[in-house]
Amino acid sequence: MSRQKREEKPRIRRYSPFKKIKNFYLELQRENLPKLFLFILILVLSGGALVFVAELDKNKEMFSRFFDSVWWAFVTITTVGYGDRYPITPLGRGLAIIVMLMGMLTISILSGTIASMFVNRKIREGKGLQDINIRNHTVMCGWNMSAEKILDCLMRLHPGGKKAVVLVNMMDPEEFQAVSVKYPDMDLRFVRGDFVHETVLKRASLSTAKSAIIISDTSGSNTLSNADERTILATLAIKALNPDINTSAELINPENEQHLRRANVDGILINNEFNGFLLASATVSPGIPHLTKEMLSFESQSFIKRTAIPLSFIGKSFLELSEHFLKSGSGVLIGLLSEEKKISLDDILSEGSSAIDAFIKQKFAEAELDVFEEEKEELQIKLNPGPDYVIKDTDSAFIIGSS
Repeated sequence: MSRQKREEKPRIRRYSPFKKIKNFYLELQRENLPKLFLFILILVLSGGALVFVAELDKNKEMFSRFFDSVWWAFVTITTVGYGDRYPITPLGRGLAIIVMLMGMLTISILSGTIASMFVNRKIREGKGLQDINIRNHTVMCGWNMSAEKILDCLMRLHPGGKKAVVLVNMMDPEEFQAVSVKYPDMDLRFVRGDFVHETVLKRASLSTAKSAIIISDTSGSNTLSNADERTILATLAIKALNPDINTSAELINPENEQHLRRANVDGILINNEFNGFLLASATVSPGIPHLTKEMLSFESQSFIKRTAIPLSFIGKSFLELSEHFLKSGSGVLIGLLSEEKKISLDDILSEGSSAIDAFIKQKFAEAELDVFEEEKEELQIKLNPGPDYVIKDTDSAFIIGSS
């Protein structure tokens, strides 16, 4: 790998737990709550000091230390009133009345401000205007007729707990509320905005997300006519913010697939790509469409899933691994996913930055050619590779098995 390639390696953005605390403090500052807390502290200290001086001679049993008077002032303004300490002199009781009145007024303002702050945050979240602060979630960019089916599948794939999903689109807040009611078992969040902009994606906490799904967007005033362009732009923005995120994207026009692959997307689905195959197959082999539906549906007893290969089968044949899955009742082995090492032009050029290397790169760039386009495919599907195929440590298995 060349020196230039090493220098261009993207930095990994790590989740900072202090960011949420900082944002919360800034929100408190906007509501002038730090000043209110400071006033409460001054009230406790000054009120406690005055009562301590007033009760020092005639009530030493209850106010023998300055801390005793501070404790009394604190429980008094918070209306707790334990009754373990109280003033007995006329001056001390007069000061106590003032502390009580000011305390009730201040605490009422404090509780009301905090309550309104959280209510306002909930309202902003419902309208998609609040910044999201979570991690290991899925960001779903766009909205169309198949979006709810995607949410159904995500919910079935994570039955053990609430799956956190952030929707980023231009739908109306009322529409999001209706969607969130349909999925009470999911942790649905909403960011309203154009997902092709990095500022909007940052509000969805994309830098700490685990995966992203980009679908052809028809929310708001968007149409399918420019959906692919926005999908490509969104993928570029997502990869710029989080290079390690797993991305899946939907395209309308298959001619745009090459552009999306250049954006390093992990999975591409062409809309209606297999309709022709399924409809034509139905005329010759009527069972194929039904079989395909059974394998891809969560309603079926058996569906396709990816699973890890036991370490003991590394170096053994595909036939032996297939027999293992059958005997264990896990399912039927149909293929493998092999993660091959990427090869690029930089890998075969010299380590130095010679004029010849620069000339070669320039000519390939001018010709818009990628002679290593096939080798750059990191994931390779091997469907039924043959009984003698040797299992590698970079392989994982595709099986048809029950849930």
